[in-house]
Amino acid sequence: MLAKVPLFGYYVRMKFLNHKEMISFILIAAAAITGLAACSGAVTPPSQPPYSGEPVREEAPREAEEPAEEESREDIAQEAVPEESRENAGTPDGFKEELVDKHVRLRLDGSGRDVFALWGSGRPDYRYGPSMICNDDGSIDAWFASPGDSKKEYDWITYRHSKDGGQTWDDERVVLSPTPGSADFKSVCDPDVFYYDGYYYMGYTGTINDDGLCNSVFLARSENPDGPFEKWDGGGWSGLPVPIVYFDGIEIGWGAGEPSFVAVDDTLYVYNTLDSFSDIYGWVRATEVRTADLTDPLWPGKLEFGGITVFRSDFTDANEYTYSDSDSWDVAYLEDSHKFIALATNRRFKDDSCLLYYESYDGINFDRVSELNTDVISGCHNCGIMTDPSGHIGKDDRSMIGYAYSGTGASKWGVWATRIAPVIIDYTDEIDRSDEGSENLKQKISIDESLLGNGPIMLLTDRLTYTTEIESPLKLKCYLMNTYRQKTRISTEEVKIEKYDRDFFKLSEDGRLVPVREGMSIVGLEYNGLRRDICICVLPDDNDESRITDFYPVSRGYDVSVKEPIILKVRPMAVFGDYDIHELSGYEINAYDIHFSSGDLSVCRVEKDGTIKIVAPGQTVITVEGENCRYTLDINVRE
Repeated sequence: MLAKVPLFGYYVRMKFLNHKEMISFILIAAAAITGLAACSGAVTPPSQPPYSGEPVREEAPREAEEPAEEESREDIAQEAVPEESRENAGTPDGFKEELVDKHVRLRLDGSGRDVFALWGSGRPDYRYGPSMICNDDGSIDAWFASPGDSKKEYDWITYRHSKDGGQTWDDERVVLSPTPGSADFKSVCDPDVFYYDGYYYMGYTGTINDDGLCNSVFLARSENPDGPFEKWDGGGWSGLPVPIVYFDGIEIGWGAGEPSFVAVDDTLYVYNTLDSFSDIYGWVRATEVRTADLTDPLWPGKLEFGGITVFRSDFTDANEYTYSDSDSWDVAYLEDSHKFIALATNRRFKDDSCLLYYESYDGINFDRVSELNTDVISGCHNCGIMTDPSGHIGKDDRSMIGYAYSGTGASKWGVWATRIAPVIIDYTDEIDRSDEGSENLKQKISIDESLLGNGPIMLLTDRLTYTTEIESPLKLKCYLMNTYRQKTRISTEEVKIEKYDRDFFKLSEDGRLVPVREGMSIVGLEYNGLRRDICICVLPDDNDESRITDFYPVSRGYDVSVKEPIILKVRPMAVFGDYDIHELSGYEINAYDIHFSSGDLSVCRVEKDGTIKIVAPGQTVITVEGENCRYTLDINVRE
């Protein structure tokens, strides 16, 4: 059974040492021996302020092992869903009687048109994972994952607006980027946006890992669709970003991410990808669901785990349908039938790729409906469906499906166009799977520079993290980047200092920031609506950056089943002498002499690397100890 566990709240950045290759080798070897874990828990804030390439890649699948006889894939999925949800499945309040026994059918109304189609360089470029909101006036707000600067940051999130229902689009601009010195410092991607009570809420995938692994789900909000966005900090919106869904499986796992939101009345449904490994099933790919009460201002920290909606990886007992590299979900709510629909791609990137959709009456239990092949271009992946601001589609609403694609015969990573196409939504008495035998469109990307804007899309600085001294004015170099990734130098005097800590800085007579004390702080810069956060560090004279000054738990405890198939692992977070904070790797746990112990070995034991081995139902405490540092974790093991 997959664990139902409390929500994570606080998270910090990973620091990479010079031992990176050695660490990776040890981690991969350990994973092959022990399997891995994924769970959720409540996070402890740090004792100090969190110091807080290429697109993320998913690993090649591992061959699945034969499941245990007493546990089928369906058993695990059902146990992961709360009992009350299973009892009420299929009977939502207010459903229309004439549609209760009918099934959703999706069809594309033509092949659509590109909204992004490269510019002929042959270099990776993309706008994948579109999140699209159709407003009352017919205009569309859309957000996309785009490449970052390719050096310091892997991905940014861009925004575009269409006044004429998607026929033409305003120039794009980056509206969300990583916060240096924080939990999402390497990448922000996979946006999904909904509107509630005065705010646009954007969920996104963030990573702290140079390899694009160990992803988690983060949240930002803004009063305007194009920002400025402020990030959830675990208790509000003014601090450094922390996840709303945190992944703590083995270090080589892709993690949790690719969120999708649907608001029904005041209940928010949050869906995310879970991509990890199990010692029973091998490579596990699943979609999780959580819910929250939107009337609670602190709802991002109070998500309730609702279970696994579907496993998107094949086991030996999966004989009805083959999930071949099926990717993330985008979910919508159909107001006429009170059904949820989920859209994904299957056989992603391949010439026979397709769109795949599901239906549900309760937003938790989903059933596969069918594929869309007709008018879908080959090599498709990372799709989205247009909704109203709440994630709904009304009976008379027009909707569109958007997806990225590589085209037929293409294999180069990141060289993708993005297409939107009108979709027809209706119902049938029996599930219509007639399109599963159809061919998709075998065509290549057509280069079209007319789809690109000419203006700047991002404000850049020469560095993202600056190390300076007390009373030393900050020296910056600023640039503008356009859609073609070309940079233009601009005067620093033209750049506005939009936010800074007045307890950490003072302004010089010429308007430059001057640090007045040791520590770390984030500064926000702005130029004609383009924004960039930078990190400023002032180190003590006797700084020893390799010294751990403190460490603390990521999760306060675990609530798991005795049948837990996914191995759990304690992963301490450490604060270093240079204000850097990162999760300790297996190599560092040994190098810094970190010890784990279980208070009751009849309930669980803990290996030297922090791996938890469940033994029997009961409660105990795990103690984590290092030099001048110590904390405990509560463990509850259920039947």
